[in-house]
Amino acid sequence: MKTLSLLFIILFLIFITACSNEKEVVVEKSSQKLSEDNVFKGYESALDKANGVEKTILDSADARKKEMESQGY
Repeated sequence: MKTLSLLFIILFLIFITACSNEKEVVVEKSSQKLSEDNVFKGYESALDKANGVEKTILDSADARKKEMESQGY
């Protein structure tokens, strides 16, 4: 009986959260850019540069991996 009531409570909570009227907020990355006079503009530009460096490193690692696989390692 205890497991049945626990199962009922879990199903009830899932049902309540699934039927919520809240809409998921989707924000495009381009709309998250800060204005030029914002205090955090320096941080944003540093973060953009870091993301560029990360992409370069990941691309290089993928190229190395493909090259090693083609050589049979």
